[in-house]
Amino acid sequence: MVDLVIKGARVLSPANEMDMVTDISIVGTRIHRVGPLEQGETAKEEIDGKGYILSPGFIDFHVHGFAYFTDYGTYPDDVGVRSGVTTVVDQGSAGYLTFPAFHEFMVKSSATRVLSYLNIGAVGTIKGSMLPALHGPETVDVGAVVETIAKYPHIIKGIKTHAEMGGVARWGFDVLAKAKEAAKRANVPCYVHTGRLIPCEGFSLPDPDSIVPGALEYLEPGDILTHCFTGHPGGIVKTTGEVHKTVRRAISDGLLLDVGYGEHFSFDIAQKVLDQGIMPDLVSSDVHALFNQPHSLQATYGLFSALSHLLALGIPLSDLIAMVTDHPARILGWDEELGRIEAGYQADLTLFRIESGSFLFRDRFGVSVPASLRLEPKLTIRQGVPYWAPVIKEAEV
Repeated sequence: MVDLVIKGARVLSPANEMDMVTDISIVGTRIHRVGPLEQGETAKEEIDGKGYILSPGFIDFHVHGFAYFTDYGTYPDDVGVRSGVTTVVDQGSAGYLTFPAFHEFMVKSSATRVLSYLNIGAVGTIKGSMLPALHGPETVDVGAVVETIAKYPHIIKGIKTHAEMGGVARWGFDVLAKAKEAAKRANVPCYVHTGRLIPCEGFSLPDPDSIVPGALEYLEPGDILTHCFTGHPGGIVKTTGEVHKTVRRAISDGLLLDVGYGEHFSFDIAQKVLDQGIMPDLVSSDVHALFNQPHSLQATYGLFSALSHLLALGIPLSDLIAMVTDHPARILGWDEELGRIEAGYQADLTLFRIESGSFLFRDRFGVSVPASLRLEPKLTIRQGVPYWAPVIKEAEV
């Protein structure tokens, strides 16, 4: 007897080129079989997947899931299993001083798998997170960062840092240099914020076209630039509209790009980047609670909003699903457990549908794009346990 069977869904698993209507059965925490139950087999629970798409469990590579502690932190399950996502990666909410609390109160208490890219700063994004004093090079203890990663290697998968206008105005690339020193010693990648972040009153802003080329002098294959479609200055697109040649070279050498949707996504920039033949490796939400409401529900967007907006720009569905399943699983080193639908893999699955209608998607820069399709989560299965429906219905923006 199997524990659970999902019947008749369109099974879409780009990692192993699977796209077919079939059944998936689960025993315990593992996928038991791809295909109908054998004669005489029965299931304790059956879910009708007809009309839905079943994919490997979505992995959101950029969330802010440290409720109460940061001024925009939310609970991992609100943006995880209750929103169609089986694994979340918190990006920089905790630093080495605060990671034990994050581990105790967020990682251990969540049904969602919670991973972390440790903030290079000592305290992460504690409430009052935009205070420049929390983000400068004087807050960095490379040795302590390396020791913390060594203590929690199953949770901490990289280092979060920044290379953006305000920080460079204040400190140049000193913070990034320290982050790379720590990353090399710990043998993990860096995840780098681009665009805008830290207030820079009283400092002269650098040339926005100098930021990313300057950062790339420190970065290596496997490092990740986020907010690759940012509408703020200092991103991968020059003020003249072209993607930096240095970015193209770095991508060909193995640099990775993440959308990091959230407050930074620009339809205009996204279209320019895509038109120049550059595709992101990852789609993440950058979802967080409403600012200054650290225990509130998530803002009115999430990973499904990000995917819907990119679908509206013409990126094929299979490519998008790979960017939230196979690609992040490989980057995290979990690709022998997650990221594909195959017998023996963990039973982390996302059941969703493509809704037809008349939608108007808006970015944070005032641009609207009409669309006839959007993705909506129905069910999350995390290690064989089903979780129905998102916490809130995502808005169209």
